[in-house]
Amino acid sequence: MQGRPAWRKQDNLTELEGRPYINRKGTFIVSSRKLQYADRVALQQADQAIRKDVFRALVEVITNCNDSYSRLEQAGWSVGGEIIIDVQRKHKNSIIRVRDHAEGMTDIRMDKVVGTYGEATSGLKEDKHVRGMWGRGLKDSIFGLGHGYVRSFKGGNFYTCSLLIKKGIPTFDLDEPVRATVPLRQQYEVPEGNGTILEIHISRGDVKVPQFDNFRNYLQRHFELRPIMSNPRRKIILRDIAPDGKLRQEHVLSYKSPRGEKVLSERIKVEGFPATVKLDVFRSGIQLSTRSEEGDYADGGLLVISKATVISLTMLKFENDPYAAYFYGSMQCDYLHDLLKNDEPVLTATRDGINWTHPFAKALKLAVESKLEPLIEAERKHAVHDEQTKLDKQLRQKIDHALHELNTIALSELSDRRTDGTQKVIELPPSGIGFFPERAFVQTGQHLNLVLRVDIAEKARAGATVTVISNNPEIIISTPQVVIQPHKNDPTIGEARIRVEGRQVGSEGMVTAYVGRLRAEAMVQVHSKKEALAPPPTRSNNALFTDIRFDDRTDSRQRVYFDRVNSSIVIATGAPSVKIYLDENNRLDTTVQGQVLLAELVTEAVCREIARNGVERGKFLVLEGSEADAIQNHFIRLQNRYAHLIHQYIVTL
Repeated sequence: MQGRPAWRKQDNLTELEGRPYINRKGTFIVSSRKLQYADRVALQQADQAIRKDVFRALVEVITNCNDSYSRLEQAGWSVGGEIIIDVQRKHKNSIIRVRDHAEGMTDIRMDKVVGTYGEATSGLKEDKHVRGMWGRGLKDSIFGLGHGYVRSFKGGNFYTCSLLIKKGIPTFDLDEPVRATVPLRQQYEVPEGNGTILEIHISRGDVKVPQFDNFRNYLQRHFELRPIMSNPRRKIILRDIAPDGKLRQEHVLSYKSPRGEKVLSERIKVEGFPATVKLDVFRSGIQLSTRSEEGDYADGGLLVISKATVISLTMLKFENDPYAAYFYGSMQCDYLHDLLKNDEPVLTATRDGINWTHPFAKALKLAVESKLEPLIEAERKHAVHDEQTKLDKQLRQKIDHALHELNTIALSELSDRRTDGTQKVIELPPSGIGFFPERAFVQTGQHLNLVLRVDIAEKARAGATVTVISNNPEIIISTPQVVIQPHKNDPTIGEARIRVEGRQVGSEGMVTAYVGRLRAEAMVQVHSKKEALAPPPTRSNNALFTDIRFDDRTDSRQRVYFDRVNSSIVIATGAPSVKIYLDENNRLDTTVQGQVLLAELVTEAVCREIARNGVERGKFLVLEGSEADAIQNHFIRLQNRYAHLIHQYIVTL
């Protein structure tokens, strides 16, 4: 220990109180003192900033790791970018550990970064593109949940400090550095190089740790973490650790913005300030969850970004407007970064986003709202027009009558015509294999269970392995192989449950299950809303077609298609060959020419879907490997057989 006092004086740490002592574990502690603050009381600030919310704390910790990698990248270093989050749920005193392999910290750095409060330590003042803005996120995260430890490998040494509550006083302890031995590196899973491990003990009894699946879902969807979760240079791994320390499961976290169309991209001048804002707005084909519904995890709204730092998620004055729920995007304004660097109160003290009472924030809000308003008003008018079309009594009656007749045709072609008088208790399609339901919705980040049923009396056997795939990478099969088990109420029918996860709002894809030569399909669409969605009618309702819709926003290159998720025939009224037959109210059915075209489009969609359905369900005979030709042949057959009837249902002379 010779020379340590001189070292401390040299590094301007002469204010340390007390003398070195040995702690209960026998570790030499070279510093123990009351935690230093810039101007706030630590526990009160921790409660206000973290609010006993594990996710708010983790946002701070994960972004600290990301900032450390960003500083290395800005200095020209190549980094792995891995951030590992361990969640060890216990009845009491759960533990969360976050580990990176970035810069690491010495004891001098720890004393400044961890042992003081309110200092600018992240690099913001040096104009680096990092998130840390007050130098208090780490302390808030630990004290907001309980107590914790920061351990770091830097060079050849291992450094440790702790933030504890001693007799009600927040205390910082800095241990004597030790050599970074192989056993230490193995213990903390930093086999080489630098790295930091933050360990939080959730010792406050009123802090709840969610179940692992919920933990995973909400963490990757938190708006402040989305740039990190979607950054290809980062790999965020969430691990479920059992109370005995064994790894139960792990997942790589990710986030993708909803599928949508860019409707605005413009750089706007902020009146009265030397600043501009880059506004990018996208429209989703389905309504997105809003902040009023899902808070920090909403898919809708605009991310406020300054120099790659996400500051807020907002829809400004349109926050509660249902027609604004289709829009998402970003407003990027680096001038906010300049204001923060100069300690302007442009953010709220509790990190809830923009302080909209600040003069610049007011001007920014007005500039962006003026661009959003026309988009939202257009959405409102479009919705009103759609509603008027739906409420048109004559059109509704015609469509309902046509749908009844179309489903009669589908039933006659696809129904099981067995003549032995037997009837199975559990429903199966004629092919002997099928999903129930065949069309389903799943909320982004959540799981859906699809039930697969198989005839094990004639088509397959109990215990057979089912292979399941998805044709869309954003619809993940969590159980790619399952085993058929006899149904408890009918031993002639086997059943297996397939777990599906949706990753990107607006994505849809086909889930296909294979049992030998048998095949079944289910269409899955990823939604944003949390509320339960009414399932479309199933085969038992004898309703293959549930609606005929007119849409001026669907891809005009395809005049008509069958929406398998919603069981609807969709007419693209924006297609050039359809548009010329619309009347002044954009209606297709009011003239004879328009009705004839509508009948032709409906015939095309109906016959093609029945042909596809019949071939894929095994109702129509087909040679193996020639499914596409069979569908086309049956399509032509059905057109010749039913086109004149469909015209009679729709065309009124």
